[in-house]
Order: sequence, then structure tokens, then C-alpha cells
Amino acid sequence: MIAYLRGRVLDRTDGSVVLDVGGVGYDVWCDRQTLLAVAEAGSECALHVRTVVREDAITLYGFADAVTRDVFDMLTGVAGVGPKMASGVLGGLPLPEFVEAVRAKNVKKLTTISGVGRKTAERLVLELGEKFMALPVEAPAAPAGVPAGLVDDVRSALANLGFGPRDVEAAVRGLKPGASAMDLEGLLRQAIAHLSAK
Repeated sequence: MIAYLRGRVLDRTDGSVVLDVGGVGYDVWCDRQTLLAVAEAGSECALHVRTVVREDAITLYGFADAVTRDVFDMLTGVAGVGPKMASGVLGGLPLPEFVEAVRAKNVKKLTTISGVGRKTAERLVLELGEKFMALPVEAPAAPAGVPAGLVDDVRSALANLGFGPRDVEAAVRGLKPGASAMDLEGLLRQAIAHLSAK
């Protein structure tokens, strides 16, 4: 079983990365959040891997860190959630935001993830809520004076625009409360301006 790979990125598509490890090319499926953290072709990359064996295929799923791989394992243990769906769920929100939504039983937020309906969201909360309490993942912090709900919306919007987890958190930390910035549009404009200035 392959659990970890480090090598050079040969190719990167919408759903996978081909890693050259000692002259062997490994095709590794990655969720959207992991792909945002993977460098361009030609760069070095390390991925924590889960090997999924089926009758007709052996598939490698890659993750930026071991905690995300553990969450993937927990997701695939939920009734009706297979590896592809688990990967899609992980790609739908930055990990701290997803974990916090499950911990807080925020079914509405979970249904914003593509492919997750109300019943699936309720099942995730029911089966994973307690397990997620022990995860070493901190709740995403909201800047002082900015409503937490709006901050969550900004995080989701930035992730949907293609910004990686590190950039999203940097932009959120830079948010400043003010009369013109206390709605989603104003905060999002502020966050994008912060990222553009980097």
C-alpha cells in the first residue's frame, strides 16, 4: 500500500496530479483544495496518499497533509459516501471550515458543497460530529468586529474563485470592519484587493 509520495510534478489536471518518483509516474487523484496547494509542472511535490483497491482498479488519492487523509478515511466510513464523493466533499470547502461546519451541525453550510444534499449533510453531522471533535484542526478565526457568518461566506467565495487555503486565510486575516465593508460584496472586494496587492 502506498501511503506517501514525493517527486516532481509531471502533469496537473482538474482532478489529478502525475508525480515522477524515481522515474515512475504515479497518477494521483486530488481534491480541489489539495490541487490548489500543488505547484506547477516541474516543481517538487509531496502528497500523503490513500490507496483504494477495487476489483477493476487501484486508485491513489492524494492529500496535502495527513490530517486531510484521515478525514478522507472518516468520510469513506459514512454510509453512502465512496472515495470519489469523499474527495469531492473535501474539495468543496477548506478543511478547517468543513470540520467546523460538521462540529457545529451546520447542515446549511454543508449543503453548499456540490453533490451534498440535505440527507447526506445530516448523515455527515450525525456520524462524524463526535469524531471531528478530536481532530487537530482549529476553527477558522473571524477578524474582530466582522460577523463570523460573513467571514465563512468570504472563505467559500474565495475558494470557489480558485484561491488556495493559505491565500484564503491570509485574505480573511486582513479583513477590516467598517460601514462600507459589512456585507459580503464589500468584504469580498476587500479580500481580493488584499490578495492582488501581494
